[in-house]
Amino acid sequence: MPADEYLQAVLLGRDTLDAVDNAAVRALPPGDHFATHLHSTMELIICTGGSITLTLFRTPVTLAPGEYLVVYPQIPHCSDAGAQGCGILQLHFHTEVFQRLFSDTLQDRELYFLIDLAMKRRRFLKQTASPQFYDCALYLKEELEQKRPNYRRMCDLYLFQLILLLSRQVGAGVAPGSSLQNRHLMTAAQYIQQHYAEKITADQVAEYCGVTPRRLSALFSQHLNMNFSTYLIYFRINRAVELMDLHGGNYPLTRLALDTGFGSLAHFSAMFKEKMGVAPTRYFGLQKGGPDIIR
Repeated sequence: MPADEYLQAVLLGRDTLDAVDNAAVRALPPGDHFATHLHSTMELIICTGGSITLTLFRTPVTLAPGEYLVVYPQIPHCSDAGAQGCGILQLHFHTEVFQRLFSDTLQDRELYFLIDLAMKRRRFLKQTASPQFYDCALYLKEELEQKRPNYRRMCDLYLFQLILLLSRQVGAGVAPGSSLQNRHLMTAAQYIQQHYAEKITADQVAEYCGVTPRRLSALFSQHLNMNFSTYLIYFRINRAVELMDLHGGNYPLTRLALDTGFGSLAHFSAMFKEKMGVAPTRYFGLQKGGPDIIR
């Protein structure tokens, strides 16, 4: 795209992503507890003072000043402020528009955070915030609050910058041949994303990727610490959670099971409870305001 067309698209285009849900600076009193919850947005929490512990699927993660935590969508978590209380800068933003970008071009442009998100490799990301990272999040918060002319476009640009900075963090330890650089693994993940609702076998995906089934299995075990079948189950469960959220919690479980590639409701329920630690009926009850699922 010529430079003038690019600048027109960025500065004069009518549409904005409207991807930022909210942003705020909060001071939490000592021992403050926020009950288990989940949301469809991605959450970024930067600790600015004191300490805060977030528990994600029974895994406690404590943030000290200058550290941040990215909680991926649909991950149940609760939080507890430290004995001295804590200060946080908190953002929620939508990821759907970024997930649609999943392709080899993300790898070529070193957008490792978006690859990580698309491959569903983790539930959260903890790192130390650089001054640039913190300032970017703070400026985004201020734009959203003050609503000055073109504030939505400014929010989009700051969010793009955060995505780039997160990609640097995720890609900092990426070595040649790693999961985020292995094209066979990337191709397999992309195939699963496009065909998860269908009957998929390792042999079928391996042929599509141009490797043997044994080699494909080794790639998943080496880079993702799980075999092909386990990755496929996790992907389908994540997609089921996303679909339920898109339908406001009103998606019949039998139809949900079949639409995400499970052969039956019984199989879906068994796999969901095994991998998520809770039955789907109880998990989705939380989305409707039901009881906590983590005790």
